[in-house]
Amino acid sequence: MVHSILIIDDEEYLCRNLEEALAEDGYKVFTAHTGNDGIEKVKKEFPDLILLDLKLPDKEGIEVLKNIDSLDYLPITIMMTAHGNVEAAVQAIKEGAYDFLEKPFPVDKLKVIVRNALNAKELRNNLNTSIKVEKRKFGFHNLIGKSEAIKEIIDLIEKLVATDPKTILITGETGTGKGLVAKLLHYNGVRADKPFLELNCASIPETLLESELFGHEAGSFTDAKKMKKGIFEEAHGGTIFLDEIGDMTQTLQAKLVKVVEERTFRRIGGNREITVDVRVIAATNRDLRELVRQNLFRDDLFHRLNVINFEMPSLRRRKEDIPLIVEYFLNYFNSELNKNIKLISNESLRALSHYSWPGNVRELRSTIERAVILSEGEELNPNYIKLEESDVDNNVKVENDDRKMFLEIDMDSASLAGIEDKIIKRALQINEWNQTKTSEMLGITRHTLRNKMKRMGMLE
Repeated sequence: MVHSILIIDDEEYLCRNLEEALAEDGYKVFTAHTGNDGIEKVKKEFPDLILLDLKLPDKEGIEVLKNIDSLDYLPITIMMTAHGNVEAAVQAIKEGAYDFLEKPFPVDKLKVIVRNALNAKELRNNLNTSIKVEKRKFGFHNLIGKSEAIKEIIDLIEKLVATDPKTILITGETGTGKGLVAKLLHYNGVRADKPFLELNCASIPETLLESELFGHEAGSFTDAKKMKKGIFEEAHGGTIFLDEIGDMTQTLQAKLVKVVEERTFRRIGGNREITVDVRVIAATNRDLRELVRQNLFRDDLFHRLNVINFEMPSLRRRKEDIPLIVEYFLNYFNSELNKNIKLISNESLRALSHYSWPGNVRELRSTIERAVILSEGEELNPNYIKLEESDVDNNVKVENDDRKMFLEIDMDSASLAGIEDKIIKRALQINEWNQTKTSEMLGITRHTLRNKMKRMGMLE
């Protein structure tokens, strides 16, 4: 690729020398001798780089720079200044210039700065392209549905991306899309051009998690052969997503309190306070209030995280969205897997809509992916739609239609305990795990229900 350079300077002799020197390196070079002429040539020629003199006959170089920066097309600019105007050149950098050269300067020095500037421009363009891709990938179109539950979430996210809340807590069951929403908040907000880093607090041992969060100094422990930055430092200006925060040990919770409150920390083995500007988004599928009551989660950390909080709705709370989500995943996997599934039977859609989806959208996605892979022709084969409760223990199948419950039992291998367990589980799902409503529905006391749930391993 041939890069183009525009020289804006009223010294014609200098322009000719620079034009010849840069042309030798394969650049396409244009010249302009006034500020206005230079601005017009920027609009016409779209140069990759501009060499701009600080003093021009008709206007100051700073004014030209501001005019260029207001255009949709944005080249990279290097200021040129006579001796004694360095302070003004530094001001130009604050206004957006890449660098400045003090006249007279060696041509070789100019060529090095030009080459570095063009490399920086290419990196910037790649970053901007990457950000645009991420914005498309994590746009609001990913939150599919027409239910009130999902509309409320979309309305809230739209408000949050327009501001810059520093701490957000997202709760909800596994598979409801907490990670997706964290990315939506980042890539559609004011921090979109900064890093987005995520860490699963449940998947990393405590000894490694502290280093991942805060970094360490060389020699701070046996394997610390060199200094390492943690994600709080790496994400400066951007967003950190701490998933499964409810599974973090209390030792690390204590160290996280100050970071969340003051955005300062020390690397392991360090004695220097490091200050960062990061947004912290934490997520959990656990009830943090209950963990606080059980002394399993620090009260002070909970309150620092619980500034802006919302719960991602389970799929069973928005079953009217299931047909739309199924259609989305059908189209997605058709494209990904080079398939052409156009139809899904009413029976299959009804089965998907009546299922409780304990794994929520993530489970629905996997179910549709499997069925698309195995299906042939243009219709999704219902034989490949495998739902967990269709293969339950004791050959007991429980379905519900509105407020009715249907049992299909293989009497050769069914047991009373198995039937009871499945009915209790389904009743809890229907009542969104509200124990009081479930016990009323089943005609038993809440104490009896809890004893049965403990026997089933649903309560500690």
